[in-house]
Amino acid sequence: MKNIKSHLFILLLTLTPFFFNATTIPFELIDGKIVVDVSIKNNRHSFIFDSGAFTIISAELKNQLNEKKSTTVFEGVDANNAKSKMEVFSTDYIQIADLKMKNINFSFADINWMSGRACKKISGIFGANMMKDKVWRLDFKAKTITVFDKPQEQSGTVAAIPFSEESFTGVPKINAKIRNQNIEFIFDTGSGMGFTVNQKVYDKIKDKDFITFEGLLSQSLNSIVKGQRQVDLMEVELNNTQLGPQIIDSSSDSPNLIGTKFIENYLVDLDFISKKILLANEGKKPQYQSFGIALAPVDNSIVIVNKLEVPQLSEIKLTDKIIKINNSDVTKASGDTFCKIKELLDQNQSITIENESHKTFTLEKKDVLQYLH
Repeated sequence: MKNIKSHLFILLLTLTPFFFNATTIPFELIDGKIVVDVSIKNNRHSFIFDSGAFTIISAELKNQLNEKKSTTVFEGVDANNAKSKMEVFSTDYIQIADLKMKNINFSFADINWMSGRACKKISGIFGANMMKDKVWRLDFKAKTITVFDKPQEQSGTVAAIPFSEESFTGVPKINAKIRNQNIEFIFDTGSGMGFTVNQKVYDKIKDKDFITFEGLLSQSLNSIVKGQRQVDLMEVELNNTQLGPQIIDSSSDSPNLIGTKFIENYLVDLDFISKKILLANEGKKPQYQSFGIALAPVDNSIVIVNKLEVPQLSEIKLTDKIIKINNSDVTKASGDTFCKIKELLDQNQSITIENESHKTFTLEKKDVLQYLH
C-alpha cells in the first residue's frame, strides 16, 4: 500500500506542470471570429482573438491603460484595405483569464464598425504579438483556448507545420501547396473563411468547376460597384501532408489567409515557442452553410449585398431592398434591426424574405458546396 501511495505521489508530481501551467479561456464564435473576454484594470472587454493582426485597442480606451508612447510607428490596414501609419504604445494592464500580459505593444484605432458587425461591443484585437512564447490550443468543440507555457504532445496529430513570423507583428506565415502551386499564407484566426487567395493566385489554380458569389464593393446604392468571388474545393498539402479537399475562395485583397472555416475542423496548437502549428483531426469535413444571400444596412435600408449565382436564386437581385423577414417589418434599418435580423438568420434553417416589390422568397440554409457537383 505504501509503495502504491509513493507511485501515485510521483505520478502527481509528474503531471502537476500540465495542470498548473495551463490556463483555459472560453470563447464565442461570432461570424467566424473568436471573441474572448479581456480585463483592463478589472474592467471586462471583448476582444477578437486574431493571429493575423497586430494588437489594436479601441480609441475609446485611451488613457485607461497607463499606456506609454513608443518611438515606433506601425503601418496598419483598415476595413477598406487602406493603409495608415499608427502610433505604437505599450502597457502592463491587460489580462486574459489569469494571464497578466506585460509590456504589450499596441495601437489605438476607431473600431466601432467591428461592434456593428458582431452585434456585440468589441474593444480590441488580441493580436499575434500577445501570443508570443506560449502555446495556444484552439478547441472549437468545447469553445475554449487552453494556454500552455511549454509545447504539448497532441494525440491524433495529422500535421505539424512550421511557421515564420512577421518581424514586428509576430503574425505566423506558412507555406501550402495547392494544385502544384506553392503559396504563402497567413494563419489568421481573425478570418472567417477557409483558404482565401488573391485573384492573381486564384487564376493560376482554378478550374472550370466553381461557384460564384456576386457582391457590392461600395457602401452606397447611389454608386454601385459590384465584384465577384469564386469558391471551390481543392486538395491542399501542408508540410508534405495531404489534408484532402478544402474550401478555397478568391479575394480582391492582397494577403493569402487561412481562416476559421478551415481551422475549426481541427484541434489546433498554435505554438509560438517551437514556431509550429499542430493539427489534430476532429473528424469534421469542410462545410459552407448559407442561405445564398447576405444582408446589410445600406442607406437606411436592409439590402441584399451578396448573392450566390445559381439558377435557384435567379429571381433575387443584388441591391434588392428587403422589407420583411419571416413577416417581421425590417424597413427601419437601425443597428438594433440588423442585430435582430442576424439573430433570425443564425437561429433558423429556413427564412422567408419579402422585397419592396412585395415578392416573397423562401430560402433554406444549406451547404452551398453541393452546387460544385
